[in-house]
Amino acid sequence: MKPPVVLLVKSRSLSSKVTGITPPLGLLYIAAYLKKHFRAQVRVIDAAFEADPVESVLKSVKELSPGILGISSLTAESFLAHRISRAVKTACPPMPVIIGGPHPSSEPSWALEDKNIDAAVIGEGEETFYELVRLVHEEGENWKKSLNKIAGIAFIEDGRLNVTGPREPIQDLDSLPFPAWDIIDYRRFWKRSGMATLGARPYFTIFISRGCPYQCVFCHKLFGKTFRHRSPENIADEISGLLKLGAGHIEVLDDIANFKKEHFNSVLETLLDRGLHPVLSFPNAIRADIMDKDSVDLLKKTGAGEVSVAVETASVRLQKLLKKNLNLQKTNETIDLLAKRRILTRGFFMLGFPTETEEEMRSTIRFAHKSNLHIALFFTPNPYRNTELYDMFVKTGKMPKDFKSIDFEYYGAPFNASEVPDNLYRRLYKWAYYGFYFNPARAWRIARDRPVLSDIPMRVYSLLRNVASFRRLNESNNQSVK
Repeated sequence: MKPPVVLLVKSRSLSSKVTGITPPLGLLYIAAYLKKHFRAQVRVIDAAFEADPVESVLKSVKELSPGILGISSLTAESFLAHRISRAVKTACPPMPVIIGGPHPSSEPSWALEDKNIDAAVIGEGEETFYELVRLVHEEGENWKKSLNKIAGIAFIEDGRLNVTGPREPIQDLDSLPFPAWDIIDYRRFWKRSGMATLGARPYFTIFISRGCPYQCVFCHKLFGKTFRHRSPENIADEISGLLKLGAGHIEVLDDIANFKKEHFNSVLETLLDRGLHPVLSFPNAIRADIMDKDSVDLLKKTGAGEVSVAVETASVRLQKLLKKNLNLQKTNETIDLLAKRRILTRGFFMLGFPTETEEEMRSTIRFAHKSNLHIALFFTPNPYRNTELYDMFVKTGKMPKDFKSIDFEYYGAPFNASEVPDNLYRRLYKWAYYGFYFNPARAWRIARDRPVLSDIPMRVYSLLRNVASFRRLNESNNQSVK
């Protein structure tokens, strides 16, 4: 039997205000897994680089005749994912279409409202998608009859949602092959900024661990609550190979890379021992209140570019309500440690939580303004389905009835669930940004400590555009999105 042919597609938002994009690392892991265990022929299409993503997918379907199509999607990107699945099913009805990523993992029933999607992968995709490919390859037209045998998926059966038993998280992350960078033109991403705020430059993305044991109510739990990490040697091997491809920057996308101090420090020490000095950035944030001086000093020696810190709120009451339980004093001390070593430090904050008062919102803004952060980003909470935050929105009567998938964007989402009226909320949101950045001392520190300087004008323009375009809450989006 010939090896299977697989087409993987990264969906993107058609009207995103987020300028940066990152390579589809999840799909590259899946591609590498399929190539290693199945000798599969895999093609990856990233919609971000296609003038007409739907037409590009249809063209590849015609050229490759793949046995299965996999689409990875965030909730804000799901509109395009559904357009692609509809077009493929129209052109080639027997083609199995599988959706994965944060969108179906958060709420599979929403994704499977689209009858053009045959099944959804929930959580980690390597083993689950491999089993789906094998099932389709071996069973042919009868593949759907055995779906119940595969853990970690959801599908519609007899008009009802069927969610199979959960798949155990992959424990030995070293057993996974490195992402299949060879099957995409990764240099295209070097012309765009990534998740970090360092702008366009040669970079790659990696995971050094998966999972987060904390219980924050807004988390969609894509990698589960079990923390697992790769060995320092395995991580160093991957980074060494990536640096040889010509990129000096590495973005670490972990949910909580520093959860185990000994492992985090050992990774950095191993890089130092091997003479590897990538510009490391942590755009998905470290846990600041468990960081210490030893780790910060190692980051500086290795060559940290940017470290993000997820603060969310300066209200102790809200920290407990959100189950984040961040030690705010220790967090500020970590920010000071990073900033004093001239490591570009970025803070994440959210404004608009259920029951949040005006004073609590102002206290969060003041925390950011008074801190030694170089960068601060303020977001509206996104109440993803199947999270406790969504339940809080519903309980307080703050969940908009006509929300759309595109509303789950990072900037200007229409989800103000606080006690602050919308018009005042918008003013406070703008004050948060203007008060933070219109500070000469901070502007000088940003320019002084930034590893990449050429993109500062673009970054300033992007920031002002995001603030100026902050749309009215609950405003109808001009896209017809489910």
